[in-house]
Amino acid sequence: MRGDFLTPRGWPTPTDRWIRANTFWQPPEGWTPVPGLRPAPKGWRFWTTNKTWDIAARKYYAPLQGWMRSFNIASFAATATFVTAFLAHLPVLRVAGVAFALLALACLIVHEVKKRRMTTELLTHVTAGAERARNERLAREYQRYLVDAS
Repeated sequence: MRGDFLTPRGWPTPTDRWIRANTFWQPPEGWTPVPGLRPAPKGWRFWTTNKTWDIAARKYYAPLQGWMRSFNIASFAATATFVTAFLAHLPVLRVAGVAFALLALACLIVHEVKKRRMTTELLTHVTAGAERARNERLAREYQRYLVDAS
């Protein structure tokens, strides 16, 4: 998985190799790629997902589509029932409208909770993988440095 690096103003643009090697790595507060540069603004978002990620995420989140579809259907049913109830002055339909509205709300809540859990799990996995790859690369570079220095 890959993200697009958002370069703060005044920073050099990183190479594609650097981006691939450091995908989703979050620099610590005050870090700069080159000494003497101003640090990124507080709260700077270094990474944004790219289109490839969006396509992959769409497939990953596909199981959630049923909940959103159910929300849409229940919302439409609630709206139609409320309109009919008020036009026809039927209190029974008002109760049905409330039931549909509650069903829609429940579907939306389930959708959002599941999506948040899936996102947390996915980002934890991606971040761990990126960090592991970065640490392995840094260890190899350090070992090469030690060999070259001796």
